[in-house]
Amino acid sequence: MARSNNPAATPTIRKQPVVYGYLRAEVPDELEIALWRKEIGLFCERQGYTLASIFTDRGVQHDQLGRPGLDGLLDVLAIPETYGFVVPSKAHLSLDNGVLVVLGLLISNTDAAIIVMDEHPGDVSVWW
Repeated sequence: MARSNNPAATPTIRKQPVVYGYLRAEVPDELEIALWRKEIGLFCERQGYTLASIFTDRGVQHDQLGRPGLDGLLDVLAIPETYGFVVPSKAHLSLDNGVLVVLGLLISNTDAAIIVMDEHPGDVSVWW
């Protein structure tokens, strides 16, 4: 049987957008963190994203800027294949508007989308 060299006859494989998750837990409750991780995974599956990893900051207050998990997230957001990251709510970034602005500026240095699960169900709008 002859093989076709016609590109139109070759099925196109569409890659799902690659995203990362981020959680901030002021009180490092491992059960709650595990549940949030599961929710992020289910959300990504429903939305058609490939969830590469989830970064978590444990014991980090909402007004704290130094965050090892967020630093790791910012590193992977610079990877060209990364579409964005998923958070359950803005509260996982911060409750303080000033801190949100600073974090938004750091994130805006990448081309990553911020996907907030509780504000944009079924939508991938950026929150700022």
